[in-house]
Amino acid sequence: MRPTALALTTLLFTTTLTLAQEQTPATPAATPPATAPDATLAPKWPVISGAAAEEIAGVVAKGTRIYTWSDGHTFTEGPACAPDGTMYFTDVPGNSIVRLDPQGASVALKDSKGMNGLFFGKDGTLYGCQSAAQRIVAMTLENGVVKGEPRVVCDKGPAGIDLGRVNDLVLDRSGGIWFTAPVIGRKKAGNAPDAVYYCPIEGGEAVQVVRSDTVLAPNGVHLSPDSKTLYVLPYLSLEVMAYPIEGPGKLGEGKVFYKIPGGTRETIGGDGLTVDTRGNVFITIPARQAVFVLSPEGAPLGMIRFAQRPSNCALGGKEGRTLFVTAQKSVYSIDVEGARSR
Repeated sequence: MRPTALALTTLLFTTTLTLAQEQTPATPAATPPATAPDATLAPKWPVISGAAAEEIAGVVAKGTRIYTWSDGHTFTEGPACAPDGTMYFTDVPGNSIVRLDPQGASVALKDSKGMNGLFFGKDGTLYGCQSAAQRIVAMTLENGVVKGEPRVVCDKGPAGIDLGRVNDLVLDRSGGIWFTAPVIGRKKAGNAPDAVYYCPIEGGEAVQVVRSDTVLAPNGVHLSPDSKTLYVLPYLSLEVMAYPIEGPGKLGEGKVFYKIPGGTRETIGGDGLTVDTRGNVFITIPARQAVFVLSPEGAPLGMIRFAQRPSNCALGGKEGRTLFVTAQKSVYSIDVEGARSR
């Protein structure tokens, strides 16, 4: 049996008795490669950085440890967990995809062309949003590193329009990709629209599925466990939207799933989200420096606060019960009761 990260740390470093008795984090499952693919990022063992400040019934107990898994990045985003539990994320300004395991962080892809959101297919293919190149790509991993050039899945919308700065994505069970392309900043005539798209994983032109004056800068996107509902989290408005899925690339009329409360000087809404098998929705709210947890009906259950402003989140680890959170220069984790839904 492979030792836990804390056990390995104890073997290599002198630790206090108090730390040795603390709860250990759920670690990513994959065995790290014998040689790190890139040595530019120093290994970083997970360290305790806080604890859940409140009880969220059926989700997380008060006092559950929060761990820092990696820090010192430029701006972390796009967490995604492979089928084996290994976690990957992006450093958008750093122009890279980073792999996380108990050895620390290592670069899985350099020159990622502004890669933002990531999502794994069941076969282990890694899909990503290359925002600088305005396209969705598919990547093959070998020993934790992207092998060869990413395959372009989609780089055009209806009638050949540019997609814009694609941001986040989710794969459904029928072979479709739903992704966002927010416009953050001044809108200009002739530029790519503020929209949500769908395309098949085989490739082709994207179908525009959401474009609304009230859904400003659609940013985060995810699916309910039964794949019947698409959640869209706008960055420049406070209303989290839910759309019934009527077929591949076809949505019914959307409704407000949850309205993010005001109360801060910032007008931004949410950034990224994920969903567990129970249907609970986790949304990152940068202005509150927290992840809000919502019931399947959209009722607020509570929040988990972090040391930095969260950008996105994903469930993973050995049993899919570790919530990984990207936040500014770091990556955090906290163990929760519900498992990842896809």
